[in-house]
Amino acid sequence: MIYNLQNENERSHFNKQCDFLKENGKTVDLIIKRNTRSTKQNSALHLLFTIISSQLNEMGLEFRYLGLSGQILEMRYTPELVKNHIWRPIQVTLFDIKSTKKINTIQINEIVDVLTKFFGERGVVIEFPNVNQLIN
Repeated sequence: MIYNLQNENERSHFNKQCDFLKENGKTVDLIIKRNTRSTKQNSALHLLFTIISSQLNEMGLEFRYLGLSGQILEMRYTPELVKNHIWRPIQVTLFDIKSTKKINTIQINEIVDVLTKFFGERGVVIEFPNVNQLIN
């Protein structure tokens, strides 16, 4: 179980769980989880996937998938397709990290730079979402 000890409610649950474990003489392994980015940064990252998928769809591009029996399936881009077939391969190539949960802000910025250059050369402006875009 992961507890955010900055949250009063979660801190209370954590304390109760610790008391239970102590009272029952359990052996525990306490691991401190470090956030690689904030919740707002994570939301912005996923909004970026939405923006990129929209841009690709507006350009009239379709995602091509080699489906069953070698048949090519064409479909509109989605944020998940962007994450898994555009973002993640760049992330793995640059940092050898498969999970987007394990990358930090500096690494995100480097991947955004790669995508900005790629899309910019094709006349499409891609910018990392700002706070105002997250609110709307």
